Amino acid sequence: MDIRPVTDPLRSLLYVAGGWACLGLAFVGAILPVIPTTPFVLVASWCFYRGSPRIHAWLHRSRWFGPTLDDWHHYHGIRRRLKHRAMLMVLAVVVATFFFNALPWYLQYLTIGLVTYGLYTIWTVPTLPDDAPRAPRTIAP
Repeated sequence: MDIRPVTDPLRSLLYVAGGWACLGLAFVGAILPVIPTTPFVLVASWCFYRGSPRIHAWLHRSRWFGPTLDDWHHYHGIRRRLKHRAMLMVLAVVVATFFFNALPWYLQYLTIGLVTYGLYTIWTVPTLPDDAPRAPRTIAP
């Protein structure tokens, strides 16, 4: 699989559009714990790498996503504190949803199934200790 930046302007535009769409979904995921944030940021990074090295570098230098992208690029994992925070946020939103809404039984079971799958996915991602050294910057400022 070729992972070099593309040179065709149309393909570049499509990659950049896909990157912005994934980054938008990542922002939504930061607010709504039902949607994962990190996978969308990783896909956005890949899309930006293919379509616009300038936007790719900007994303990796960002204060919010840069350290997570560097950890993933260098260690292929996420920090324990981030993993636990994500799991707690998902559980809090689900509990609040069940408490404040009267969902039909089939939506409750569907929600429980999807949340279980999401939590399993978060749990199986390799975990970095919080005191692990910071990954070196993949994109220099």
